[in-house]
Amino acid sequence: MSWMSTLVKTYDNLIANDSFIEENKFPAVSIIAHMTAKAQIEIVIDEEGNFKESKTVDKSDCEIVIPVTEDSAARSAGIAPHPLSDMLSYLAGDYSLYAANSKESKKADEKFEKYIAQLKKWSESYNVHPKVKAIYKYLEKKTVISDLVENKIVELDESSKLSSKKINGNTYEKSLVRFRVLSSNDSETACWNDKTLFYNYIEYYLSERSGEKDKCYESGVETPICTKHPKGIVASSYGAKLISSNDTSNFTYRGRFIEPQEACTIGYEATQKAHIALSWLAKTHNYTVGTKEKRTYVCWCPEAKKVENPLNSLWGDEDEIIYNSHAEYKNEIKKLLSGKKANFSETDTIVLTSLDAATTGRLSITYYNELGAIDFLNRMERWSDSCQWYFKKKNSDGKFTDSVKTPHTIRIIFCAFGEERNNFLDLDSRILKEQVQRIVHCIADCQPIPYDIVHALFVKASNPQKYQKWYNYEEILSTACALIAKYYNDHNEEVKFKMELDKNKTDRSYVFGRLLAIAEVIEARTYNSDNARITNATKLQPAFVNHPLHTWKLIEDKLNPYYKQCRPAKENDYKKLISETFALFETDNKDKLNLPLDEGYLIGYYLQRKEMYTTKSKEEK
Repeated sequence: MSWMSTLVKTYDNLIANDSFIEENKFPAVSIIAHMTAKAQIEIVIDEEGNFKESKTVDKSDCEIVIPVTEDSAARSAGIAPHPLSDMLSYLAGDYSLYAANSKESKKADEKFEKYIAQLKKWSESYNVHPKVKAIYKYLEKKTVISDLVENKIVELDESSKLSSKKINGNTYEKSLVRFRVLSSNDSETACWNDKTLFYNYIEYYLSERSGEKDKCYESGVETPICTKHPKGIVASSYGAKLISSNDTSNFTYRGRFIEPQEACTIGYEATQKAHIALSWLAKTHNYTVGTKEKRTYVCWCPEAKKVENPLNSLWGDEDEIIYNSHAEYKNEIKKLLSGKKANFSETDTIVLTSLDAATTGRLSITYYNELGAIDFLNRMERWSDSCQWYFKKKNSDGKFTDSVKTPHTIRIIFCAFGEERNNFLDLDSRILKEQVQRIVHCIADCQPIPYDIVHALFVKASNPQKYQKWYNYEEILSTACALIAKYYNDHNEEVKFKMELDKNKTDRSYVFGRLLAIAEVIEARTYNSDNARITNATKLQPAFVNHPLHTWKLIEDKLNPYYKQCRPAKENDYKKLISETFALFETDNKDKLNLPLDEGYLIGYYLQRKEMYTTKSKEEK
């Protein structure tokens, strides 16, 4: 139960540091025996239980925290009333008089009877809160619907029954009511913001709880166990639960257990603290991957210290700073992370986990890692230092230049597996969320990049004609170079790729990549904005990868018309560069030279192209 113990510890630290508290609102998310809900109606009464006014709640201010029981927090189809704020069909004693038919009327009476009996018990308990007494006095009069009709909050049809209209998208039956109690002794009139009311209910509910006792797997203490655990941890899969024992058909147990308690027993306080903390973290410390099919990544420090999600921090942010070299970028990363490390002690930890709803009712932890905070940041630094390349970025003049950065985790997967749609790279959410987790595993666990991702980038970057927009291809090419360089630098001591052009490197693929770039630049430099078109080197690039020597002869022959458009001195420089580059091959065996290229050719291609365009820029200046 490591993840649950960590969340319980997180909850205790957050409460101690008032991290749940927002300005003019308590609590920010929830506390024990409470949950968040959206209210549609607000009823105002005085401390004697007299109705004063009512209004509909604006959508921007509808989220509140309400007291719940174990049953009501997990309710779906059955009748299980919340202790205070609930839907109209529960707390309106006269709802049955306005119901559309006898079946609805009977069900409304049953709901109200259970609700009012529960509220009465709380109102008559030791040291009950004054607001609860006032609300009970009002509700036992059974005038809620008539009061709302008089205030024109709800409407009746021709037969004096509730109409089918809705309040903020909810039917009258399912519209949740919140209460405001006016008092001369209490400045806080809103029940959903009253700190004393929250803790009064917690004390009351824990003292009233009964049931089978057993040892809690989290705390090790014998306590009443919880059989119904909270839902609604992640907003995108609100009904999904992390822990569930609802298996009357014996589908899940498959004969392993007779009772759910044989698998695991968890106390009420433990499961409440863990789920509340995780719900708050999923809302405030999350990064969600995907649109239709979603996976939520949560990163936090149990000691309640600020930490950024690695999927949503420096490694993916865009800024105005341009880094011209690997060393410059590395120093900036080191400086930034040194500042972050100073906030943590040697004993602090950082937790990274991902949550995904396998079905509408089941939530899974698909990844969990608990690391020392300093170690975690060191791993982030290692990733950013070893996986980086030049990416196109606008400078202050509005022109594009090469700036060093680490590719965003999400963009790596878009570049590797996405397709260009409507000028943007797009990808199915189901593929995206699975592949992103593999990269997260590489970053957080210092694991090597999977080769299939590297190869997918290699294939995409070797077919530039597939892309209508040049910036899509440039992003794919830069991302491919970053991942290829990291993959080979991590796996092969003999093959080391640097971010500067190595004119003495004899690797066959690297040299052929340089030749392809030289041919492309020679032709492209003869173009202007009026006659710009795809170069022959670009057109033949897919064939060049599979049969480099044979295709190079075709590319080289097609350069002759473009040589004639150059100055004689420049033509000689180009031909000399090609001869010097071709001389780097360590063999004259045509069969070996014509074998398919490996991923390294893209490194040579990119750096040679960058070198030639940089030289041209200097000459122009």
